[in-house]
Amino acid sequence: MEPNSGANVDIQRIKKAVLHDIQRANDFYTSKIEPKLRLRHQIYEADRQYYKSRFKHTSSQSDFVSFDFWSMVQWAIPLVMNSFFGGDDAIVIVGRSEEDVPRAEVLKELVNFQLMTQNRGFLVLWDWFSDAFQYNLGAVKIWWERVEDWQEEKFEYADVSRLMMLQSDEWCEIMYANGPDMFGMYQVYYRIGRLKSNKPIIEPVRVTDLRWSPEAKSLSEANFVAHKQAVSADHLRRQARNGIYDPRAVEKAISNEGNGGVIYGTFETELNDELDQRPNEDDNARALYELYECYVKLDINGDGLLEDAIVSVVGDELLRVTENPYGRVPIFTLSPVRDPFKVLADVSLSEIVGEVQTIKTALMRQLLINTVNLNNARWFINPNGVDLKDLQENRQYIKTKNDPRTIAMPFPQNGLAPWTMNLFEYLEGALEQWTGRTRYNQGTDSSSLNKTATGISLLQQASAQRIDYIVRVFAETGVGDVLRFLVELNQRYIDQPQVIRLKNQMLQISPDDLKGEFDIDVNTEAGIGKRKQTIENLQFYLGYLAQTGMQFGAVTPGEWAKAAQKLMLESGIRDPQNYILDPEVVKQQFFMALNQQIQNQAAQEAEQQAQAMMNGGAQ
Repeated sequence: MEPNSGANVDIQRIKKAVLHDIQRANDFYTSKIEPKLRLRHQIYEADRQYYKSRFKHTSSQSDFVSFDFWSMVQWAIPLVMNSFFGGDDAIVIVGRSEEDVPRAEVLKELVNFQLMTQNRGFLVLWDWFSDAFQYNLGAVKIWWERVEDWQEEKFEYADVSRLMMLQSDEWCEIMYANGPDMFGMYQVYYRIGRLKSNKPIIEPVRVTDLRWSPEAKSLSEANFVAHKQAVSADHLRRQARNGIYDPRAVEKAISNEGNGGVIYGTFETELNDELDQRPNEDDNARALYELYECYVKLDINGDGLLEDAIVSVVGDELLRVTENPYGRVPIFTLSPVRDPFKVLADVSLSEIVGEVQTIKTALMRQLLINTVNLNNARWFINPNGVDLKDLQENRQYIKTKNDPRTIAMPFPQNGLAPWTMNLFEYLEGALEQWTGRTRYNQGTDSSSLNKTATGISLLQQASAQRIDYIVRVFAETGVGDVLRFLVELNQRYIDQPQVIRLKNQMLQISPDDLKGEFDIDVNTEAGIGKRKQTIENLQFYLGYLAQTGMQFGAVTPGEWAKAAQKLMLESGIRDPQNYILDPEVVKQQFFMALNQQIQNQAAQEAEQQAQAMMNGGAQ
């Protein structure tokens, strides 16, 4: 289904439809999406220019801004990250049938390795969550990278069996073979290849680079989604050389766009001032071009049914039209405040916190201006009765012509309104109710319940409920979708054994290890406050329940060792096996010792009975 292929593909019709979709999506982004993103970014950074336009009068005397939304985001992200990475593995994969159970464990280790090690998953998720809180829309893109290296070349004389072996080797490409000679030998020139990379790639996507059809409820259901990128001519030509893009279309696009064709929006240039500073490149290979990687649902073959396709566009040129092998848009989004009928909700934490931040900024500016005026009081001066130069130069002695009490009078200055601090306290309380963030106190009320440990615990639990809700939303939407997609990609693209180094051990992965049906869950049980509670519960179990249970035989040393290792893991010790034996080994040793004790006791009783019988017979 390439642009230069013919059968059953009307390239001009596809081109017209996709270019129309790009135009619609760009118009929708410019008119509806970009203003929201820009406002949310201004609130997040507490942009002084934004508040200068809001408060022109006070801005001339104070540029103070309140960072309430920024601090709320910085408070929330570590808690959310801790929910996914604070305890056991975030990924839980369970086999649906008995034979899939060991495969599920291998697959879990592989996906964890790909996410956390190969793609630096902690940083990827941090950026993803940051955009989700800041813009109410965070996005990551996933694709499969397969890189083959064919650089090693060899020459040898080979007989028929050796030649057939070389021909059957998929990593051997024969350049030419001459012969056979009078001895039945062939002259073979070939090159050996190897699989250099075969893994998923996960990268954050800026929301300013996303485009979608206006009627879309979600990216996964949209008929059109595009990832806009600025790429070099070198990148386009390399993709064409690798067979991904049509070489003729690439050269035509580069020629049509001249020495670069990237158009940056107002908000994009505000985010990165250097975008407007880039000079026109003399080297054509370095020139940048605007590439739209489009994921569309179109009737490609004219059968009246929509097919999933990937269409790459630069300018008016279609570089690629191919079937979408993923069957979906490989872009995954997160939103802490969801709207089931819109990709980007109209209301977000930014607007909610922004109202309080704006009022606090205005009040604080007035408070600072008033304080400065009180501390640096102004006076009415009679210039005819005093030497103004002495005053202006702040001299120790000031010459006057009249009685000083008659030539200067203080400028009247009103103090703060008595309800000002109460208004600040109300705003803080509203912020806590709207976001769930708590200050561990309830203002200046001496009778507030934060005087007790129980009161503080209740406040923490109430705060945790809101974050736990966001964590569960993330787990059920974007994060869960990413994990399921990674499992699907591994099952599809790993076609030969691979070896990875994991936890100082070599783990071999074969295609058979990935086959099967699996249930996938995202473990968020380490959530906010739960870790501490788990540690306390384990300590109670080890110190009281386990000891009591051992007296009645309800608990064995194996269960005790398992609970002890779990306690150490929750406490942050990642190698509990170095301190406590394997629970299964402890359990086996216990039962072996118990069985030996029973056998010894039975033998002793038998010996005593035999001795008793012998003594009775002797009598």
